[in-house]
Amino acid sequence: MRRPKITKILLRNKRLLVCILIILGFAILGAIGPFFVADPLKSIGRPMEPPSWDHLLGTDIFGRDLFSWLVHGIRNSLMVGVLAGAISLLIAITLGGLSGYLRGFVGESINCIINIFLVIPVVPLLIILSTLSTQRSHLLVALFIGCVSAWPGSARAIRAQVLSLREKEFVNLAITTGKGDGSILFGEILPNMLSYIFLQFCGAVAHAMLSEAGISLIGLGPANVPTLGLMLHRAIQNLSILLGMWWWFIPPGVTLVILSGALYTISIVYESS
Repeated sequence: MRRPKITKILLRNKRLLVCILIILGFAILGAIGPFFVADPLKSIGRPMEPPSWDHLLGTDIFGRDLFSWLVHGIRNSLMVGVLAGAISLLIAITLGGLSGYLRGFVGESINCIINIFLVIPVVPLLIILSTLSTQRSHLLVALFIGCVSAWPGSARAIRAQVLSLREKEFVNLAITTGKGDGSILFGEILPNMLSYIFLQFCGAVAHAMLSEAGISLIGLGPANVPTLGLMLHRAIQNLSILLGMWWWFIPPGVTLVILSGALYTISIVYESS
């Protein structure tokens, strides 16, 4: 069934429009903000200052500006999410598409690989990969997350769509004209799934951001690279809750909830439109 144009969906669904505006707002803040704030790793004020006009989110116990941390954290967390989501989606499209289109032993073997990765516990695997690396940049962490995290579920969903589209008339027509399997899969079937693939990408980005925050909370995320997860880790490590420094741990937590919630809502609302 053909989906309505995105402009019509936005006009009749205000929740979807609000979510897109939220994500665009955070993306612009993360892209432009770091050029206008202080270095988050340098002390520029008194320790434990509450929010003020000089420091919008106060300072930590070392006098570092937490608004600068948040702005840089949004940028780096979004970079991790987008890169990991793209890697995850590429794997999902390749394996899910091939397992759904190819018949017989090859298709079932690829499907078996997907099922195996579906039952592998992701968090312990990410912890192992992170501990094996001494210099963990945010790009390396994104690579880890993209290769092991969200793609099995997306691959299963894409496989189901390909299985359905494989029986359509336009595929039979392409076969009769002599087109190869690769040309049919990537040139005929997948272009008809672009909106569905976009939904999977939104979910993968949100999942990757939450995964990065999860491993950063236990100290195995990017090293010395400001992210939302590392900001939460430093807040817990330095007992900000016991010290009453709510301005240290609430902003990154709320930002993660809003960003991931908006991304998940886009995929749910658009799919039902």
